[in-house]
Amino acid sequence: MDRFSFVTAWRDARPQLGSLLLYCSGIIAGVAALVAILSFRADVLLTVDEQAKELLGADLEIAQNQAFDERQIAMFDTLGGRQSSVVEFSTMVLYGEAGETRLSQIRAIRGGFPFYGTLKTVPAEAAFTYQEQNAALVDRPIMRQLGLSVGDSVQVGGVRLPIAGEILEIPGESAAFSLIGPRIMLPLDAIADSGLLQRGSRVMHKQYFAWEQTPDMRALVSTLREDAENGGLSFTTVERRKEQFSAIVDNLTRFLGMIGFVALLLGALGVASAVYVYVKRKSATLATMRCLGVSSRQTLTIVSLQVVAMGVIGALAGTVIGVLVQQFLPMLFLELLPFEIQQALSWSSILLGLGVGVFISLVFALLPLLSVNTIPPLLAIRSADFSPLAHLPKTTVAAVMFAAVLAIGGVLALLTGSHIVAAFFVLGLTAAVLILLGVSKLLITTLKKLRLPAFSYVWRQGVANLFRPNNQTAVLVTTLGMGMLLIGVMSVSRDMILDRIAFQTGDQQPNLVFYDVQTDQNDDIIRIIEDRGAAVLQNVPIVSMRLAGINERSIRELREDDEVRISRWALTREYRVTYRENLNEAETVIAGRWIGRHEGGFDEIVPISIGETIAEELIIGLGDRLTFDVQGIPVETEVTSIREIDFQRPEPNFFVLFPAGVLEPAPQFFATVVNVPGGADEVAAMQQAVVRAHPNISALDIGIVLESVRTFLDKIALAVQFMALFSVLTGLIVLGSAIAISRFQRVREAVLLRTLGAVQQQVSRIQLVEYALLGLLACLAGLGLALTAGWLIAYFYFELAYVPDIPVLLGTTAVIVLLTLAVGLFNSRSIRNRKPLEILRAG
Repeated sequence: MDRFSFVTAWRDARPQLGSLLLYCSGIIAGVAALVAILSFRADVLLTVDEQAKELLGADLEIAQNQAFDERQIAMFDTLGGRQSSVVEFSTMVLYGEAGETRLSQIRAIRGGFPFYGTLKTVPAEAAFTYQEQNAALVDRPIMRQLGLSVGDSVQVGGVRLPIAGEILEIPGESAAFSLIGPRIMLPLDAIADSGLLQRGSRVMHKQYFAWEQTPDMRALVSTLREDAENGGLSFTTVERRKEQFSAIVDNLTRFLGMIGFVALLLGALGVASAVYVYVKRKSATLATMRCLGVSSRQTLTIVSLQVVAMGVIGALAGTVIGVLVQQFLPMLFLELLPFEIQQALSWSSILLGLGVGVFISLVFALLPLLSVNTIPPLLAIRSADFSPLAHLPKTTVAAVMFAAVLAIGGVLALLTGSHIVAAFFVLGLTAAVLILLGVSKLLITTLKKLRLPAFSYVWRQGVANLFRPNNQTAVLVTTLGMGMLLIGVMSVSRDMILDRIAFQTGDQQPNLVFYDVQTDQNDDIIRIIEDRGAAVLQNVPIVSMRLAGINERSIRELREDDEVRISRWALTREYRVTYRENLNEAETVIAGRWIGRHEGGFDEIVPISIGETIAEELIIGLGDRLTFDVQGIPVETEVTSIREIDFQRPEPNFFVLFPAGVLEPAPQFFATVVNVPGGADEVAAMQQAVVRAHPNISALDIGIVLESVRTFLDKIALAVQFMALFSVLTGLIVLGSAIAISRFQRVREAVLLRTLGAVQQQVSRIQLVEYALLGLLACLAGLGLALTAGWLIAYFYFELAYVPDIPVLLGTTAVIVLLTLAVGLFNSRSIRNRKPLEILRAG
C-alpha cells in the first residue's frame, strides 16, 4: 500500500466521517452480544475454578441408592479425614400447626457437611446448632409463602421437629433447586423413627469426605472402585463436579453465543448493503479518479481502507458496549447459578469478539468492495445508473459467497468447539436468511404490483417509498424478521413444553399421584380417596429387583469384560417393575408380542416386555434372557416384546414389565394415580387427608409440577429472548443507518413533495406509512417462519396439534413495529424540516 492511498482515503473520509461510521454501525449490537456472552462464560468458568470445592462441599462424595453395608462402612473408616453421612429423599411434609402439605426435598445429615462453603441461614448460628437441637432448617420461600417463622414446626413422616432457621443458600445449589420442592435439612438421627425409610422408598445415601491434605483423587477413586463389590456405588470428586458444571455452562453460553453471532451476521449483512450503496454513490468520484491516472488497485485500496477502519471502529464500539452488558448478565442467571459470579475483564474474550466482528464485517463487505474494480473511467462523463455487482463475474460472486460460508463455519466451530454443530448451524442459518430474503422480496413484489386507487395519496406514496432506488428494504426486513423469528421460536418452544404437560393433565387425566404406599396401607388409601369423591385411575404394584445376569453371564463378568459396551448404570441400577395383563396408553409394542399373563410362576422362564431405551442400553433384543434377583430369589426371564414408552405422561411407567401371575407374592408397594375433581384447593385437601393418615406417603401434584416447569422455562426464556433482542436492535441500527445513508435522496424527495404543494404533515404521514409497513413486513416474514417452525416442532417432536399463542405473538409484532416507527421517525426529523428553497438553490 502506498502513501497516496492512505492520504486520499483519509482526505475523502474526513468530510463524511459520520456517514462512514453509520455504514458499519450494524455490527455494534452483534459484537456487543458476542463479547458479553464470551466474557460472561469466562467469568463463570473462573468462578467455578476458584470455588470448585464449594460446588461439591467436600473432597469426595460416595453415593448409592441403598443403605451402605458393613463392609462399605468399614472401607470408609480406613479413609480417615472428616466424614459426614447424608440421606436424601423426597416426601410429603406437614408445615406448621395448620398442616399445609408440600412435596419436599429432605437432606438428613450427620456431621459437618458441607465442609467447604458456607451454609447461609437466618439466624446464622442455626447452620451450626440445628443437629444438636434436633431441629430443622427450612427453605425461606416456603416459610414466607406459608407465613411460618423460627420456632414453628414441620412434620416429616412420623416425626415433628421445630424450625431452627431459614435456609438462604446451600453451597453448590442454586435457588432453582427450590422449584423442584422446598428443601429441608434435619439431623440424620431424626428420621430413624419417621417411618419413611421403608421398602420402595426412593432414597440416596451419601458419604462425604474432606482431608487436610487432599490425596491423589484419581488413584483413590480407582482403588475404591476396584474394591467395591457393589457396582451401585458412584464416586464424585471436585474435579468431576467441575467438569460437569463446566459442561453445562459451556452448552448454555455456546447456545446464547450463537444467538449473539446471528445478530453479528445480520449486522454484517447490513454492512454489506451499506457498503454497496456507498460504492454506488461514490462510483462517479472513483471513475473521475481513474480518469486522472489512479489505478484500479489504488481505488480499491482507498475504499477498502475506509471500510476496514470503520469496521474496526464499529467493532471497538460493540466491544465497549459488550463489556458493559457483561456486568448485567449475572442478573439474568441469578437464580440458576449456585454461586455469586466473580467478574473480571477477559482479554481473550474481548480480543476474540473484536477479531470476529472485524473479520465477519469484512467478509460480508468483500463483494461490494471487489466491485470497485469494475467501475469504468467513462462513468465520469456518463449519467447512467451504475450497479456494482452486475459487472462482477458470476464465478467471482460464487467464490466469494462460498468463502463467506466457510468463514462463518470456521468462526462458529471456534466458538462452539464442534464442527458438526457449526455445520448444522450454518445450514440452518443460511436457510433462514435465504427464506427471509425470499419472503421479503415476495412481499415487496406483491406490494409493488398492487393498485391502490381507493387509498389516499399518502398511502400510495408510503408504499412506493419501499421501492425507491438504493433501498435496503429486503435487508431491513431480513434483520428485523430474524429477531422476530428467534423470539417467536423461543415462545413457541416454551408453550409447547407447557402444553405437552397440560395435555396430560386435563379434566379426565391424572392430577395427583401417591407414591410409597405400603401393602397394608393400600386399601385405606383407596377408601380415603373414594370417600372424598375422587377417582382412582390406576393402583400400580411395584416390585424392586436387581439384574443378576444377561444370557447366562453374571453382572460381575459383564462389568469386567472390556469388550462389553453396556452402560454401567443399566447393569447395576435397582429396577422397579410392575405386572399387569394389559398395556396402558403410554405404551406401544414396536417389536415382538405382549404376553399379558403367565401361569408358570417362577419355575418357568417368564416372558417380559422391556422399554426401547433400556434395550439399547443393555444391548439386547427379542429372545435374550435376563436373570433378575427378586429379594434374593433368581427369576429367569425372556424378552418377548419391546415397547416405546411415553415417559412424559404423569402416570408411572416402567422399563421392565412383567405379565400377571408371577410377581403377586413378592414384597411390593403401590403407586396410586388419582383424578381429583375441582381445582388446586381440592387437590391440596386430598393430599392433606392422605398424608395425615399415613405420613410416610409422598404425593406428586401435577399442577405444581406444571407451575414449576413454567417458572423455570420463563427464567431460561428471559435470557434467550434478551439475546434475541440484539437481533432486533441490529435491525433498528441498520434502519437508522439506511435512513442516514439515503438522507440526501430523502431530503430531495421531501422537498419535491413540498414544492408540488404537499404540507409538512403529509410528508410526515408518508414516512409514517413507510416505516410502519417496513416493521409490519419484517414481522410478517419472521412470524411466518416462527409459526412454520412451531408447527414442525409440534407435529414431529411433541406430537401435538399446534395452537399458537396469538396474543403473545401479536404483542411482539406490535412492539417491533412501534420500535421501527420510533427509530425511523426520529432519524427522519431533520429531513421533514428542511426548507425547499435551500435544496433547490443547491441544485
